[in-house]
Amino acid sequence: MALLGQSVLAWSLLAYLVAAIPMGVLVGLARGVDIRQLGSGNIGATNAVRVLGAKWGVVVFLLDLLKAYLPMRLAMADAALGGLPAPEAGLAIVGLAATLGHIFPVYLRFRGGKGVACALGVFAALMPVGGLFTALVYVQTLALTRVSAIGSLTAINALTLHLWISGAPVAYRLLALAMAVIIWIRHRGNLREIARIAAERKRHAGS
Repeated sequence: MALLGQSVLAWSLLAYLVAAIPMGVLVGLARGVDIRQLGSGNIGATNAVRVLGAKWGVVVFLLDLLKAYLPMRLAMADAALGGLPAPEAGLAIVGLAATLGHIFPVYLRFRGGKGVACALGVFAALMPVGGLFTALVYVQTLALTRVSAIGSLTAINALTLHLWISGAPVAYRLLALAMAVIIWIRHRGNLREIARIAAERKRHAGS
């Protein structure tokens, strides 16, 4: 562990490899189901809820959060990384690596999830208040809309805005912005589907 703590690159590699572990697939296989073959085919918590039920979907969400949170906490505790001239920049790189690990997991030929739970795990470690705020926004939006994609996008937008307004370290603000862009891109299919459903409802209402 002391050797790993000597560089941002080593911590980033560790964070990537841990966060790339496909928890949704493993939980599904333990239940006798490959969630990649059912529902949306996504490995994240939303599809796990659809395929495995709410209880196991929550388990997948928490595991996805923890696989980003734990490497971040280990990196934050490393004296060598904390002694860098700009430790926030180094930690931001580690956090981005963790999120990308879930989205592009080497174990699944780089076909992963959307990164929301991992992004939350990263910021739960870096800035717990911001992480809690993001989780509350997600839950509230999900309760109001019943659409996970809308909750996810609203939450990452709220986190980014919160960090810029609150004067968080620049590296963390840029990290949130990068995550927001990536997560929006990953949700483009969901956005098209939401737009299609809205258009259909509008046509039916007008007929």
